Amino acid sequence: MFSLINRIKEKIGSLFKRTDCRNKDEIHLNLDGLEIIMERCFAYDKPHEVSVFVPRAELRKKMDDGEKTEEIEILLNSITVVHSPQRPSDEGEGSPPEPPEIPQDDVDNM
Repeated sequence: MFSLINRIKEKIGSLFKRTDCRNKDEIHLNLDGLEIIMERCFAYDKPHEVSVFVPRAELRKKMDDGEKTEEIEILLNSITVVHSPQRPSDEGEGSPPEPPEIPQDDVDNM
């Protein structure tokens, strides 16, 4: 029953999917059952950045044959998916700004 519902969702979703993707991102992250999916489709060319940060992911499994004891420990910490537009770079465009002028009285009091 569950797979039938998923197939119906996919069919309906495919009817509404955009086909004018000039800028597309896909992230599929699977960590032992935790599944994170991000898909973005844009019709414009503005650059953007996509990042995935997984600072800590520990998967441990302990099995004892004597009494069939099984211990599973999954530690997932601060998983972050970021999608953001790029800021225009100021590098290489003209000369750097002049430093602020410090009055001589302020320099003498330092």
